[in-house]
Amino acid sequence: MSKQEQTSSHSLSFKDIFSASGLLEKILFTVGMLAIYRLGVHIPLSGVNHEALKANPTLSSGLLGLVDMFAGGALSALSIFALGIGPYITASIIMQLLVEVIPPLKDMQRNQGEEGRKAYQRITRYSTILLAGIQAFALARFLDVAGIATSSSMIFYLNTIFILATSAVLVMWLGEIITERGIGNGASLLIFIGIASKLPIMITDTYNAVRVGSSPQWGVITLVGVFLALTLVIIYIQEASRNLLIVGAKRVGAQTKAHYLPLKINPAGVLPIIFASAVLFMPMQLLTFAGIQDRSVSMMLRDWFSSMPVLGALGETPIGDLGTWLSMRLEYMFSYTKVEHSIAYFVLIVAFTFFYATIVTNPREMADNLKKGGSAIEGVKPGKATTDFLEKILSRIVFIGAMAIGLIAVLPIHAEQWCQVTTLGGLGSTSLIILVGVAIDSRNQILAYVHSHRYQAKSLLRR
Repeated sequence: MSKQEQTSSHSLSFKDIFSASGLLEKILFTVGMLAIYRLGVHIPLSGVNHEALKANPTLSSGLLGLVDMFAGGALSALSIFALGIGPYITASIIMQLLVEVIPPLKDMQRNQGEEGRKAYQRITRYSTILLAGIQAFALARFLDVAGIATSSSMIFYLNTIFILATSAVLVMWLGEIITERGIGNGASLLIFIGIASKLPIMITDTYNAVRVGSSPQWGVITLVGVFLALTLVIIYIQEASRNLLIVGAKRVGAQTKAHYLPLKINPAGVLPIIFASAVLFMPMQLLTFAGIQDRSVSMMLRDWFSSMPVLGALGETPIGDLGTWLSMRLEYMFSYTKVEHSIAYFVLIVAFTFFYATIVTNPREMADNLKKGGSAIEGVKPGKATTDFLEKILSRIVFIGAMAIGLIAVLPIHAEQWCQVTTLGGLGSTSLIILVGVAIDSRNQILAYVHSHRYQAKSLLRR
């Protein structure tokens, strides 16, 4: 984008935005669909003892707490939209990974045109229905075992699975129709509105905590400052890219128009944080569903380590009970506030970022595409030299992005402890990245629509 175009995009007023033909209708349509989604969040699921639900914090803690945040509280309240957009997001991620390892899927998505993309989307939808059914059954089973369900009959199971799975398909449709006829990515906007809906509650709880003295005023101010600073860093990381000058591009008149190949510092977005959270929260969540408490987990780990011949022998030496020490370290890995958890969390995020980058960014494929198009990176020979150059550049910038995302994920956890504020715990790194990323994406789509409308209007005037 030229400097003139950048200045033009920043000088857009609300009048310019809403004067673009059809844009206001798209925005109102998006708002209407989001309102329907929020309405469904407040419709309770039948067959549930909501008084017993309030006494059980499982659905608002751990991995399920993260899912509940994305669903705007629908899971902890056990509404008909309890599964939210989760099954569709999970199916989309799985399909995205499978595309890189299953050649027919890759060919379907990239080489078969519109028909191939429609077939790929159908498979994603069927996968969403399957995952929604599995998750609905797991949730129904948990409600039965935890004593939250009013009945253990087959009718309860069938009713719960049908309502939750059908509602998940409806949410998937809302996301797709927003993407098609509204502004922004529908699935991302549904998550965005879910997180944003929790902000007033967090602000109210924080104000009450300061008023009664359970949270210090300096702590709240400091923590808000940390979140604002992280927001600026996230904006930079999400927008930053290494632009490589491409030579041999198309000629415009007697001059060559400059083209650039952008390589994003963080190509994976928020996915590594979600994957790492799932890996760390899932074991304890499954044990909780099975009715095993934290103390029992600690005892199980201690007994298991102590039963090993070498560790059992060392346990009687001056080194101390090594089995107990190892069991505590392993258990702390799954405890949100412990240093061991932060270290494991950071390492997993960095590893997942590199893994995802190697899947979605293929240097050899990029080099081949440049060569086929008669283009090359300035100062680099086409072919293997371009592949090697891209691999070196990608490894460096992805390392920077992975380290930044890891630090962004870990810092809020300990900032909350240092500031002695717990009421803003839901506004962590994952929520911030999603809020900022979706806001930037929606803004960019609105600006692109306005510029497209201006270009079309100028073309008509020239005719």
